[in-house]
Amino acid sequence: MAQPGPVLNVLPYILRDEHVRQMLLLPFKLPFTLRRFFGDRISVSDAKDQLRHELQNREQRFLALARTRVYSDPQSPYALLLRHAGCELADLDAALRQDGLEATLEGLAREGVYLTPTEFKGKHDVVRNTLRFRVNADDLSPRYGPDTPATFVTQSSGSTDRPVRFISSLSWHASETLAFAAFAEAHGLLNHLQAAYEPALAGIPGGIHFPIMLARLGVPFERWFARPVPVNNWLEAAYSRITAHELALAGSWFGPGFARPEVVGTDELLHIIQWVEACSHDGHSTCIRTVASNASRIARVAIAAGRSLAGCTFVASGEPVTVAKRRVVEQAGAKMTVVWGYEPGPVHVGLGCTNPAHGDEMHVLRHTLAVIEHPEPIVETSSDAIRPLLFTTLYPTAAKLQINVSNGDHAVLSERACGCALHEIGLTQHVHDVGSFEKLTTEGLAYSYDDLFELLETTLPDAFGGGAGDYQLVEEESAGGQTHLTLLVDPGAGPIDETRLLERLGTELAKGSRGNRFMAGVWKQTNALRLRREAPMASARGKVLPLRIAGKAR
Repeated sequence: MAQPGPVLNVLPYILRDEHVRQMLLLPFKLPFTLRRFFGDRISVSDAKDQLRHELQNREQRFLALARTRVYSDPQSPYALLLRHAGCELADLDAALRQDGLEATLEGLAREGVYLTPTEFKGKHDVVRNTLRFRVNADDLSPRYGPDTPATFVTQSSGSTDRPVRFISSLSWHASETLAFAAFAEAHGLLNHLQAAYEPALAGIPGGIHFPIMLARLGVPFERWFARPVPVNNWLEAAYSRITAHELALAGSWFGPGFARPEVVGTDELLHIIQWVEACSHDGHSTCIRTVASNASRIARVAIAAGRSLAGCTFVASGEPVTVAKRRVVEQAGAKMTVVWGYEPGPVHVGLGCTNPAHGDEMHVLRHTLAVIEHPEPIVETSSDAIRPLLFTTLYPTAAKLQINVSNGDHAVLSERACGCALHEIGLTQHVHDVGSFEKLTTEGLAYSYDDLFELLETTLPDAFGGGAGDYQLVEEESAGGQTHLTLLVDPGAGPIDETRLLERLGTELAKGSRGNRFMAGVWKQTNALRLRREAPMASARGKVLPLRIAGKAR
């Protein structure tokens, strides 16, 4: 008997996997959804009016979500946690009426109603006293049927884990558009020529959602400078080309205009700089959406070439906007504001304040999210306690339903009358000093991301040359099984005294605690600290994190 062909062999996988089914259906459904999305134009004034309305009914929308998506499903992980905490729907309703949304969520978190990053991803069991279960991530996704509007199958950036695919809805981003309209107006970006330096990945990367939302406001997307990235297989490559082509066509036919991706490698950044200069010569300001590392990289190329980025504003995200990154951008004549989000979604959390008291101060999108700090710290540092942020989504169109879910980030939450237009419209919750606690410790080093950014983007460049993005620590394992901490230094940073640099690295890593001093001493004795002249490793979107965990070293 003849063996089944390759198509038949993959059919069971296709029928089982919702992401694959959505990917195969997307090219057929997407044009119709994009036509509605771009055609359903909204003015900035109407967007702001809707935003004010949505901010006033947050408790009611959360209660409706709990009724339809949680309590109606006895196996929902949130239903299990809520009932274990003794909170039925009537109790939740009463608490929301009496205390409000954030106070209610804080009380629930104290009773164990929350999920850690590994619990949310289904990697570890959820254990609360006698309750024990494991989350099935698919149970947190919206239900998809034949009439479901087209969605994007996209993936995370893989900053700390392997990239994860998930389903992202344009309906969610239609809700986020309300706050982005106020943000763009507050920063004076509506009359800028819009561009992005973002890859044309499978699905739509987070940075492209900004011009998508602006297009719905009637603002055209002029240039898509696409950072080249590898793809996993022919299906992903075809999917990327088709969806990018359909997006550009729909944005041009039914919207104000939408650029097709044009590949620009990291060694071709002068192409972007020349576009900024040409626009400035013609009297036009520009706005470029990208990750913070790419913004500083473009600025450094401009400075080295004696060119100017005057009139350009970077809307940066993906990693902390440090003092070093902001400094080099401003030296090139540009400005930078910040946007913060996370996967799955992407879920946008914060939009840059126009009158910040801190370099990365943002306004929380309180109409789509509730954000609180976990009542219990996850780790104590020498100066403060690290409390995970817990996120709750307030619309059923979210890629994943989240109730007090930690994504591995911590930050400072506050209420401040900043006088900014975003505060005046009702986005009164502020956030700054965003960092990650997931890799606070590695091989005995109790080192925070914030400290590593300061070391690698300011301390070492100031002492040895180079700048932000030129230095990166990589924890890797040699063929013999020894763990090394390798300092990658971009060759473009110029000649460096490597011996003195390694000595300085050991000295800096030994600071902060007795454990740090001990571990740094051990690494020095065993020659575990080493240096390699090599460009730091970046994620697909160009993020250069201070610490990477690699496999076996070369």
